[in-house]
Amino acid sequence: MIVVVGVSHHTAPIELREQAALSVEAEQDLLVELTTGPFVAELFVVSTCNRVELIAVPTALTHEAVESCREACSNALLARAPALSGYLYSHAGIAGVRHLVQVAASLDSLVVGEPQILGQLKQGFERARDQGTVGPTLHRAFARAVRGAKRIRTETQIGSGQVSVPSIAVQLATQIFGDLRGHRAVLLGSGEMGQSVARLLGEAGAKLTVVGRNRERVAAIARELGAEGRPLADLEAVLRGADVVVTSTSSREALVTKALVAPLRKARKGRNLFFIDLAVPRDVEASVGELDDVFLYNIDDLSGVALESAEVRRKEAERAESLVEETVRDFQRWAEGEQATPVIKALRAKLRAAVEIELEKSLKGRLRDLDIEQRAALVKLLDSSLNRMLHVPTVRLREQATGQGTLDADDLGSSLRQAFGLDELAEEGENEGVQLPKISADPLKLN
Repeated sequence: MIVVVGVSHHTAPIELREQAALSVEAEQDLLVELTTGPFVAELFVVSTCNRVELIAVPTALTHEAVESCREACSNALLARAPALSGYLYSHAGIAGVRHLVQVAASLDSLVVGEPQILGQLKQGFERARDQGTVGPTLHRAFARAVRGAKRIRTETQIGSGQVSVPSIAVQLATQIFGDLRGHRAVLLGSGEMGQSVARLLGEAGAKLTVVGRNRERVAAIARELGAEGRPLADLEAVLRGADVVVTSTSSREALVTKALVAPLRKARKGRNLFFIDLAVPRDVEASVGELDDVFLYNIDDLSGVALESAEVRRKEAERAESLVEETVRDFQRWAEGEQATPVIKALRAKLRAAVEIELEKSLKGRLRDLDIEQRAALVKLLDSSLNRMLHVPTVRLREQATGQGTLDADDLGSSLRQAFGLDELAEEGENEGVQLPKISADPLKLN
């Protein structure tokens, strides 16, 4: 069972999304906060310029548990950004899995088919795994979402010939300045998408400058891009000679203000200045765009340009949806099969306990003269026999759970529980602290 709660470019403007944006540190705090509470068993977070989503697993499969998980995730986001009330969406169960696959495949992106979102999802998943908040259900769901996304990109033309956010930004710069050779481009910050835009600007001939707070980080990015590195304190001087400025920082406050840019106009002598603000929260005050000879695009503004190729991508997206449904059904079969796991485990434990008891009696009686190698061979024989006997019942149970069999899975499970006394075994273990024995790999432990 997957629960997704979030906000995206579909439901909220950038003014609200930037309030929900999470730093890596805030994301880690949120992971701990929710998974140490009573309602969320597993969790990972994706926070990008276009969306903030919590992908969670409730602590139980009941309707009440699912709703409590959904409410806990919603409250956690609203506690950080109260203005999001009325803008959040949620999906649960198969709808949640379907949404995760659509996001991974870039079918839900601002620019359908763009490649960045899958990498951003992987980063969020890895951070959660390092934090210890990812369990078997999210592992399965995420792995299937990634495989589905790769199939969609391979088997459709969703990413062929389409424009990404970085390429849109460079196209706009070319429309304003024409040939970019000889023009100066500035990267303010170290965001991945910002680096992609700067790299494309450099390939188009622009001279690059990287500006940031962290000198080591600035120097590393500058070396990679073949650019000049400058500290944040030099921002005003850098802007004086810039033509294109790409901002992609994690600052909670605007770094480029109208008060900073307006006095530069005289020294710039009417030259155009193009700001591409990829950050959420925004790095450039909206009022900067009101100045003469200044162009300002934020991440939402780029959607208008993306519409030019939307029809082609829409047709490919329709083809991709059939692959999404295949991926969802694959996960659904696994999830339904897991419903048979408690009965299978109980049946295996019951039979193992019976074999263990008889084996222990024999090794203390008629078979007490067996040497170590003979005992080990006997244990191996019994263990293999038990696995062989349980193979068909295990397969049949999982088939019934996934709807592939001809019987009702609940009736079959109930019949097995009654026939083998599985419920009594479970109750005995709970009431008396009984540990079900396992066939030991070391035959000496049976003496």
